[in-house]
Amino acid sequence: MAESAGSRRLRSLQWAVVTQLSAIGMINYMDRATLSIANPLIRQDLGLSVTQMGFLLSAFPLTYALAQLPLGLVIDRLGSRLLIGVGLTVWSLAQCLAGFAGSASQMWALRFMLGVGEAPTLPSSTKAVRRWYASRERGTPVGIFTGANHLGQAIAAPFLTLLMVMLGWRWMFIAMGVVGFACAAVWFALYRDPADANLSVADHAHLTEGETIRDVRQMTFTLWRRLFRFRTSWGMFLGVFASSYMGGVYATWLPGYMEMEHHLSITNTGLIITIPYICSVVGSVFAGWSSDLLVRRGTTPLDGGRIPFVAGLIGMAFFTGLTAISGGLVTATIWLSCAMFFSQLSGSCSWVAASAAVPENCLGSFGGMQNCFGYLGGAVAPALTGYAVQATGSFTTPLLIGAGVSVVGAAIYWFVPCGPITPGDLGDVRPVYALA
Repeated sequence: MAESAGSRRLRSLQWAVVTQLSAIGMINYMDRATLSIANPLIRQDLGLSVTQMGFLLSAFPLTYALAQLPLGLVIDRLGSRLLIGVGLTVWSLAQCLAGFAGSASQMWALRFMLGVGEAPTLPSSTKAVRRWYASRERGTPVGIFTGANHLGQAIAAPFLTLLMVMLGWRWMFIAMGVVGFACAAVWFALYRDPADANLSVADHAHLTEGETIRDVRQMTFTLWRRLFRFRTSWGMFLGVFASSYMGGVYATWLPGYMEMEHHLSITNTGLIITIPYICSVVGSVFAGWSSDLLVRRGTTPLDGGRIPFVAGLIGMAFFTGLTAISGGLVTATIWLSCAMFFSQLSGSCSWVAASAAVPENCLGSFGGMQNCFGYLGGAVAPALTGYAVQATGSFTTPLLIGAGVSVVGAAIYWFVPCGPITPGDLGDVRPVYALA
């Protein structure tokens, strides 16, 4: 049977959705980067040791991880539009208030608030792509919006460093909060789900082409609990934990690594780390393209995400190991750039695989669970890295630990999952389900 093509109007609406998700993702990751960029100045102003800063850097990913579990279920009940918009408003308020923080405890509380606000974004964005794209087309938009996340990190390094040098770290936080409020207003004004977009019958058929659509129940806590029963769930969760462990090291300690290991100034650090971040953007976009290519050539949608994910973990482990033993700034930057390319090859494809692993009605819940395990890895990594650096005086040991974790995660992700989870597996098999 020939594949259908969506109308020109559908294509325009699809790219409008991806553009909005990409803009929100950029702001999301720029906001996460503020504490890392301001690391030396905040340590000085608030009187924190390196170990204490490591625990402060862990406050966001730990809260973000734990918030995924309840919010995933809420996403499936209330939808992407509401959860992304409210979350963006909450985390922007946290950013503004961080500019007024006068103690480490206040900063801790606001990083917790930031974690809760940002928690719905990636699962909600993946659910929006699932609704707006046919199964063979989802890799590219996922790669684009996850790539935009890391473009935000790349922009953050020079832009926020310049803003911080000119105005101070407090105004850097406040400015990002104001930008977030404006983006939330645009999101609420423009985004609609396909059911509310007056699409033609042909376009609705295109979006669900190749899928067996069932009238599954609205997501419930019982169905949420059942997702933990499957090998596929645990294989993917543990694999993403490993991927996010090393990603967490890079996301939180990359500026500190450049300053402490290679003795760069704050300004030069902001310029140099732009290179690895740009490579991570390229890795995300390549991930989506490669996944769609595999599916078009006959691979299942789940394996279209799994194969690049495993390749990404192995590549990240190899180049992280080279970074650990490199002696100079130039070689370290090259190996870091390669490692971050492969990091996002796995990171983006984890969401492609998640969108194929479960029925649409529980994707928010499954995505939240997966992201929870990922950010538990991301929460452990900065604290353990800070402790290891203070104990050894070097980043060599924590980088080698991260490389080992990545190799183990690749093996788990490849050998443990055993196919997608169907409505029948969940005990939920009623007639036709309208995507709403």
